[in-house]
Amino acid sequence: MEDRASTAPAPAPEPQTVGETVAHMSRCEIWTLAVFTEAGFIAFLVVMAHAAKSATSPSFFSAVPWRLSLFACYGVYMSLVFLVKFYIDLFLPRAPVAAMEKLKDVGGGAIGLGALNLMVSVVLGVQVRDSRVLEGCTAVVAAFAVGLVAFWAWLAGRYGGDPLDPATAAPRIGSSSELAAQPYVARLPV
Repeated sequence: MEDRASTAPAPAPEPQTVGETVAHMSRCEIWTLAVFTEAGFIAFLVVMAHAAKSATSPSFFSAVPWRLSLFACYGVYMSLVFLVKFYIDLFLPRAPVAAMEKLKDVGGGAIGLGALNLMVSVVLGVQVRDSRVLEGCTAVVAAFAVGLVAFWAWLAGRYGGDPLDPATAAPRIGSSSELAAQPYVARLPV
């Protein structure tokens, strides 16, 4: 009698790189999704700003200008999360799936929709008038945006370039001494 478990096909291996996860989509589909996601997110933020202004008073943002700065900075951060995600999909196919997952889970979920959203919602909902508080909250959001840009630059430097060109292919480096011996390639990954 045959063992039925041995005749079943093996499950497909989990994708290891971002290129393997988006292989079923054309570049045109990814570009379209990226453009419409960014446009939709910006439209959502404009609608939310208008709703906040209309629900409270017409001078909600003009009475305390740092409110608009805080709201705009939060919008920039969340827009950057989407922008980096689609940049990885389009231009960094050799990036590991774990980097994309961390970007979505930590950068978008825990930080963006969790901590920063809570802070911005409370500060704007309570209608804080103290400029120092609003300036500090805006600086916190801006610091996270700078950190996200640094992560983006690290990913582009590590996994960017043409995989067929040995001069720009990402080297497999084991130690910092090997890193120092590598030639510097002054070329953007796009």
